[in-house]
Amino acid sequence: MINRNITFFILVFILSASCTKFYSDEGVPSFVHIDKIDFTAGIGQGTDSAYIADAWVYIGNDLIGTYELPVTFPILKTGNQTITIRPGVILNGVSATRSINPFMESDNIKINLIADSIIAINPKSSYVSNAKFPWNSVGQEDFEQSGISVDSITGSSTNIFKTKADVYEGDYSGQIHLDVAHKFFQGASVTDFAMPSDKNGMVMEINCKNPDAILTIGIFFSLTGGTVSKEEYLFVNPGDKWKKLYVNFTQLVNKYTDAKNFKVFFKATLPSGKNSTDIFLDNIKLIHF
Repeated sequence: MINRNITFFILVFILSASCTKFYSDEGVPSFVHIDKIDFTAGIGQGTDSAYIADAWVYIGNDLIGTYELPVTFPILKTGNQTITIRPGVILNGVSATRSINPFMESDNIKINLIADSIIAINPKSSYVSNAKFPWNSVGQEDFEQSGISVDSITGSSTNIFKTKADVYEGDYSGQIHLDVAHKFFQGASVTDFAMPSDKNGMVMEINCKNPDAILTIGIFFSLTGGTVSKEEYLFVNPGDKWKKLYVNFTQLVNKYTDAKNFKVFFKATLPSGKNSTDIFLDNIKLIHF
């Protein structure tokens, strides 16, 4: 991904680009294996699909380490312990910006550690109870409903349509077709979302596939007095596989303290030398506190 201004969750996300370990005991280590962190969304919270890249591992208040999954890691402790696993994600598709996801619950697991032995654990997570999902009644635009909550706006030469041609999950995705007669797409959420009262975190989850064209993601802020400010935030590089993005809008939300509401927008242009290309979107969620 190319991000004009890589930002972090303010006062909420703890960020790290590397693994940091803290050991308080000495001796032969015990080993813990984590294959993945299972995730389940609730009613009105959209898909269960998540890309939990890392496990942030604690015993008590001590950070044992931050580990890319799957992993087997050592702990210089033995006996009965309670290990806390916090799910970690990659922000804005940039692998150097790895973070605890504050919208996901941690899992406390009681285990008996034995020196020079491996114990496998299966952490689970869900969304925290105070997370809000304002996109619609199902918590996301998944293109499975009767209408579409993303629509083209002035200047766009094409629209976004429901399709079965290439689907991440379910029966439909959203397709943006670009060709020589329809070179430019710009569309926005139909809903004007209210600015969150708690500005400690706002993220958009989205699955997308853009084999040839750069996909731009941003926000239109409606300001007091009737003016609109446009912020192009994330520029998603082309790739021929579906990817899960956690787009961190926190700093933008904090920048526009005088905004009344906002819309999320998407933009793409047919690349030079291409006669046509398609962009596919699925499972668009907004999450904030």
